[in-house]
Amino acid sequence: MPVPSFTNRTPNEIVTETNFFESSGRTFKALSWIDYAKSNRSISALEYAALETRLAIEQLLFEQLIVGVGTKLEAREYKKCTGNAKKLNELLERLIPRYERLIEFTKAMAPAGIPITKWNNRALIEHSGKVSKYLHWSGGLDETTQSSTWYEKGISVIEAAANYIWHGLTTGNTGVMAIEKLEPEMRELWDLYANDQITLESAVKRAEILEPILQARLTRRSTGPARKAAQAG
Repeated sequence: MPVPSFTNRTPNEIVTETNFFESSGRTFKALSWIDYAKSNRSISALEYAALETRLAIEQLLFEQLIVGVGTKLEAREYKKCTGNAKKLNELLERLIPRYERLIEFTKAMAPAGIPITKWNNRALIEHSGKVSKYLHWSGGLDETTQSSTWYEKGISVIEAAANYIWHGLTTGNTGVMAIEKLEPEMRELWDLYANDQITLESAVKRAEILEPILQARLTRRSTGPARKAAQAG
């Protein structure tokens, strides 16, 4: 599916067309507003872009939680973190120990053709803080809305955050391995890597050696019931 273009869109098109509310939809609207703000010097467009970018960051952290934790995420815990990117990331790291390492392991073990994006959540939190300054600004108008320097810096700050998210979303997938569902041999590799007993390169080489064994096991599982049914018939 081709990546949609966010350039040369009118305000009406931005709010009515391709209107989705997951992280990609939020980011698409943010970049559309930024493109409009560049051409029209619109403070409102700048603020809308900041809002959509901040919401995209929070939604992206939530999506990482859902992918990594699933039904283990309790609503009451999530509600304590809504609207706060830092708290969302703290919850993510608490529920998924060694989260960054797990992403690296997942990227390395993913089949060819399925790229995994390793999100820098600390960078996302920093972006959220910087972008928020253009939602909660105050001061003399000559130093803010009437200042070309303030406006151009806002464009740069918000665009950098939105572009980081957009690049990650359009070049890879958000995902981590479910450790509890791994085959015992792969679980052992993860434990060794997670505890600095082997390198990632070593884990990949060992996984390549294990692949025929694991594939044969999966084949037996998938064909076993069918074979028994055929024999019974």
